This record gives sequence, C-alpha cells and structure tokens, in this order.
Amino acid sequence: MEKPLNLIIEEGKESIIKAVNSSGLPAYLLEPIIKDIYNEIANLKIKELQASKEKMKKEESKKGK
Repeated sequence: MEKPLNLIIEEGKESIIKAVNSSGLPAYLLEPIIKDIYNEIANLKIKELQASKEKMKKEESKKGK
C-alpha cells in the first residue's frame, strides 16, 4: 500500500525541521541557506510545470491524429 500524500508531506516536513535543528547553525546563517534551497525548489517547480505542459500537448496531438 502506498503512503498517502499528506503523510509523505508531514514526514518530509519533520525530516527537514530535524535537519535544520540538528545542524547547530544560527538563524542568521540558516536564512540565506534556506533562501537558496527555496530558489532551487521554485526553479524545479517551473521546470516540472513546463514539462507537464509539453507532455500534455504531445498527448493531445496524438489524440488529434
């Protein structure tokens, strides 16, 4: 049985929080690191969205033939 998405999300959050807390880094150093991570995630989201749109267009064009 696959884990429900909400459980996967919750476990992911807990894992990230544990990693941040166990790092021992002060907040003034964590902030720019987390901003960099956020920017990478935002860029990945854009790429995933573009890939999904392209996939959908290809599937629609196959149906139209």
